[in-house]
Amino acid sequence: MPQTEINKKVVILGSGPAGLTAAIYASRAQLEPLVIDGPQPGGQLTITTDVENYPGFASGIMGPELMNQFRAQAERFGTEILNVWIDSVDLSSRPFKLYGKESQESEEISTVILAETLIISTGASAKWLGVPGEEPVPVGLGGNGVSACATCDGFFFRGKDVVIVGGGDTAMEEAMFLTRFASKVPRFVPRLENYAGSGFRQRKNRDYVEHRH
Repeated sequence: MPQTEINKKVVILGSGPAGLTAAIYASRAQLEPLVIDGPQPGGQLTITTDVENYPGFASGIMGPELMNQFRAQAERFGTEILNVWIDSVDLSSRPFKLYGKESQESEEISTVILAETLIISTGASAKWLGVPGEEPVPVGLGGNGVSACATCDGFFFRGKDVVIVGGGDTAMEEAMFLTRFASKVPRFVPRLENYAGSGFRQRKNRDYVEHRH
């Protein structure tokens, strides 16, 4: 398969809120950026339902719709968006080289991207349990009762009995945050393969969180 070569002043790896914000600024500066979509175009907000903590939307907005608006605004100023799986990068010299495939499973490099500037905004992804019901709505309850971000979604659990799954400090911090909203102190269900015991956890978990194995 012949390779396609693309030359760009600015390449942005990731198309979540950070990547598209960078694209808006870069495109308005007439830098003609290229955004690489990645495996989850739009980032984690695309699997979120109501977003009530983003300025400018008094009545809230659905996560996918918010990211559609981000995308449309970036494209309005000339941002190009490419859906390709980046397999590897070479940052040893300019222009930086990104080697892309049609999909993660593909074996052949189909696209070589040369970038004078590379902005990496690949974001993060939650560690799901792999149990039925975790999928985003409408297939599962993801974004409608099942969440991977207490800070983002805790407000929606007012008066609810909440279960936390996790054994480290991050899970403990999420549980502490949810005590502001839950009807009962959140239950803490440790993952057996990674049960952390830092000083933070030892100090806090006795008084605030109910533990169940």
